[in-house]
Amino acid sequence: MTNVHPFPKERIGKSAKANRKERGLAGGYPAFHLPDIHNEPVDVLMAVIQAGGLYLTPTAERPADDLPTTHLLRTIDGLNALTDAANVLIDYAMRHPAEFPQEDVDSLARRGEQAHKVMHKLDEMLPSDDFIMTIDSYGPDLMAEYATNAAIIVVSAFALDIMAHYDESFIQTGKDKRKAMFRDFQGAYQEAQDECLSRSEGHEFLIKELTSAQRALKKLLKEP
Repeated sequence: MTNVHPFPKERIGKSAKANRKERGLAGGYPAFHLPDIHNEPVDVLMAVIQAGGLYLTPTAERPADDLPTTHLLRTIDGLNALTDAANVLIDYAMRHPAEFPQEDVDSLARRGEQAHKVMHKLDEMLPSDDFIMTIDSYGPDLMAEYATNAAIIVVSAFALDIMAHYDESFIQTGKDKRKAMFRDFQGAYQEAQDECLSRSEGHEFLIKELTSAQRALKKLLKEP
């Protein structure tokens, strides 16, 4: 992943909340909180931004000892963080049905379920690190690259779904006044997704050509 947008890397905690103005993360405006199921205040926008920092890291910043599946696992962490943020929005909307159309809430919940299903499939598909590193073939490395790239597309799409819901409910209404910061990171998520979609086209071409070549090879071996 070559995305270089400065997504914050840490999850939001009490110390982070206390220092957000110093770090300029509040976009010059006070944070906007929604209550979670325990009635604890959550800055949903910052939670979505922080989720990007869990997996949208520039290649140069990744540790040298990363294993082939490490980036996929980070992306799963990003999905889990986004799910937490989405659940706050869904719970809040369900408690205020007059303000939020139920079909929008259901749609966001379905998007999350679909993202988890695809991520589970990608995780199951990917061989173990030992297998990838020991087998004398480029195939497992390509599988790891494909799975990770696909995972980033899935998670970034879910992040954009959450942001679209948040935009309509809290940015456009002026309840959360951090519009510039919102647009900045919304654009960064879109950039990350677009980059991975472009890379996916290359994977699709390779898979198509490999499948065609494999058919030809099998046909040749079957001929007397």
